[in-house]
Amino acid sequence: MTGFDTADGARALAEARATSGIDRREPEEFVAALDAFYHFARRGTPDEAGFAQLDAMAQRLLVNRLRFADDLARHPEILDENVADPIVVIGFPRSGTTVLQRMMSADPAMQSLKFWRLLNPAPFPGEAPHEPGGRLVFAEAVADAIRIGNPALHAAHPAVADDADEDWNLHHLSFQHVGHIYTGVPDADYLEYLRTLPRRPSYAYVADLLRYLQWQDGGRRGRKWILKSPVHVGHLEEMLAFHPGATFVYPRRDFRTVVASFCNALEAAQQPYLTRQPAAIGRIALEYWVPEMHRFQQARARLGNRLKMIEVDYRDMLADPIRHIRSFYEQAGLALSDTGETAIRTWIADNPAGKHGINQYSLERYELTEAMVDDAFGFLDANPSTETQLHV
Repeated sequence: MTGFDTADGARALAEARATSGIDRREPEEFVAALDAFYHFARRGTPDEAGFAQLDAMAQRLLVNRLRFADDLARHPEILDENVADPIVVIGFPRSGTTVLQRMMSADPAMQSLKFWRLLNPAPFPGEAPHEPGGRLVFAEAVADAIRIGNPALHAAHPAVADDADEDWNLHHLSFQHVGHIYTGVPDADYLEYLRTLPRRPSYAYVADLLRYLQWQDGGRRGRKWILKSPVHVGHLEEMLAFHPGATFVYPRRDFRTVVASFCNALEAAQQPYLTRQPAAIGRIALEYWVPEMHRFQQARARLGNRLKMIEVDYRDMLADPIRHIRSFYEQAGLALSDTGETAIRTWIADNPAGKHGINQYSLERYELTEAMVDDAFGFLDANPSTETQLHV
């Protein structure tokens, strides 16, 4: 699908240049993706207030792109930073990936993607690159707004300003990642459009953003990044193109559970600026994840022994996380120190299950059945667990 109206995109770019004071032009392919985002945002939001929320998000992303480009031009040494060998937590949404990322990110020997850094990877004007400053204040306001205004989303995926979160947030700046459907508008036509785009450019761009964040924090200093996003399951080869020494960790949980839980999280995330009926959410969940899991399986077969990946059962991992984290570190060529173990245990003690609330969810709400989910993901030979159909 082509020929989107360019008025909103052009306006947004002009406003971002005025806000940042940086007059740089974006590549044509990026501008086309931005126009597509605005097309589906206009089509999919119920009112101007809802559209304004998406527009404000886009403005923040565009300003950060400009500031990043400006810093890169003034500090080309940023591109010398080594981000080749992260530990990357993948796996289907709602399979313990966030908990695992945050546990490992508590280790001071690792590099952590704090939420405040993800929302604004570029330092605010007048602030030192290594200091949280206004970026932390901004993230705290966002986290508070979610906690107070959308407790269901906060329970599903707690936003914590000074804790780790998904590097998928960095891919938002590209407007070209297929997972952007969940940042923008969960619409089948938008998904179809995003799937026409090449997948590597977003990963190339984010690798440079990671170099930028590492440079801000005084360089690598022996630390590996802890990255995490379920959207990476369909992008193993793209990740390895820019992080050739990556170690992948793949927590597994039965698909009946995670599909229902993911639909619940997506329904919460779209409020209040979108209005999708539960049945539509169920459909878009399968339309997105089934092809992505096919890509995952096919990439695994092509990569063979070149792929460093550990699979772990979701419940086993949560039952004995330290033992499993030790094995993940070993696979990545590291050893978990006593200091790191203490920090991880402290994080666990400070973050008991249910700390941010408990959601209830079921497949039926989204007009899905266990048989539909089993059939959709049967090619992965997933064995259903004993977890009940109504999950708490």
